[in-house]
Parts: sequence; C-alpha cells; structure tokens
Amino acid sequence: MTDIPAPPTAPTPASTPEPKPNSFSRIIGVLFSPDETFDSIARRPDWVVPLVLIMIIALGVGATIAQRTDFAAPAREAMEQQKNVPPERMEMALKWSTMIGKFVSYASPILSAVIFLIIAGVLLLVCRLFGGEGGFEQAFSATVYAWIPQSIKALIMLAILLARGGIISAVDLATIVRSNPAFLVSMKTNPLLFALLTNVDLFGIWTLILFIIAFAHVARVSKGKSAAIMISARLIVLLFGLIGPGIQSLRK
Repeated sequence: MTDIPAPPTAPTPASTPEPKPNSFSRIIGVLFSPDETFDSIARRPDWVVPLVLIMIIALGVGATIAQRTDFAAPAREAMEQQKNVPPERMEMALKWSTMIGKFVSYASPILSAVIFLIIAGVLLLVCRLFGGEGGFEQAFSATVYAWIPQSIKALIMLAILLARGGIISAVDLATIVRSNPAFLVSMKTNPLLFALLTNVDLFGIWTLILFIIAFAHVARVSKGKSAAIMISARLIVLLFGLIGPGIQSLRK
C-alpha cells in the first residue's frame, strides 16, 4: 500500500518583534494612558530620554532657586526665637544654611538621578519580598517615568519664580505652587501641620498613583498589592519627615 504524502503545512509566521519604544510617546502615555504605557515599559524598559529631560528641568529650576531664594531665612527666624544666641554662632549658622541650600539647588540634577536609583532599588526589593518579579532596569525605568508629574510641578514653579522676581524665603518654596493646602497655615506657628499639609499635594498623589500602576506591571503583582506597598512606603517617608516639625511644635 502506497503511503499518501501529507499535505504541506503552511509556514508559521515569525512573531512580529515589538517596535522600538518612543520615549516621548511614553512620556505622554504615562500622563494620559498609564496602564498601557507602563505595561510596555515593563516589557521594554528605557530611561535615558526621560532622565535627561528631568535632569535638565531640575538644573533650570535649581539654578533659579539658588539665585532667587534666601536660604538663611528659616535659620534666622528660628534663632531669633531663642535667647542669648551668640552673634558669631548665628552668623556661622546662616552662612552654612546658604551654602548648603545653594549646593543642593545646583546639584539637584545629580541628586535626582541618585534618588531614582535608591527608590527603584528599595521598591523592587520590597516587591520581590512580597512575591513580585522584575529586574532593576525595569524598576528604574518605571521610577523615572512615574516622576513626570513632579517635573511638571517643577516647570510651574520655575514659571512662577521667573514671573514673580525678587528674593523669596526658602519656606515659601513649599507653597509657591498652590497644589497643597499648606499655604492656609503658618510655618512659624504650626510647623507640624504645615509639614503634614505639604504632603497632601495633587502632584504627589498623581505621582503615587503612577508608582502603583508602574510597579504592578514591573513586579507582576496585583494593583491592590502594589498600592499597599507604595502607600506604606510613602507613609514611612512621611513619618520620618514629620519628626523635625514635630519636635519644633513641642518646643512651642
């Protein structure tokens, strides 16, 4: 009996590779369609373009703040409330406050990159401890893109500083963009409430939401678990940030 040859099988089409990501499209996508965008970032992470853009904005804002801000004002007000502060001690404290403020302002682009590395590493480690997956490059890329709302706030601050002109106190930087209710209270009379209200910020909440979405895709966990991790981490940072203002309030 003659074997009947099997009909030729159609060739399996090769899987179409995902196109190279467009960083600028991703920046827009993070703002308007974050779920789909972070899913793409988790598959093919990139970070050079958004990081450079954030660093350029940080440099412009930092240089403007360094030239337009009286960094010594908070220290001067604090020491004026104390009694018997030697003039030489006050002069030295004011000098160091100004030096540190200017250094941090001009170094803000480098400091931003270092902070992103720390945030990405810590959040990825916590996600992995709670059963998540993902690699550091994915976490770093997601962190940089999730920071875009903060850069938008920085641009608004830059516009306000340039339009206002003159010298402002370092305390006013927290409320120069009216995206939080801290401008309703006085830093001098209620430092703890002031510090707490600065953290109830529209851009900060927007950023937190993006981090939740981003690490849900990067770590391949549910959005509920990602939210629990991100909100817990934010609360820990907040509590540490309230230690100083809390001590000031107790002294008052």
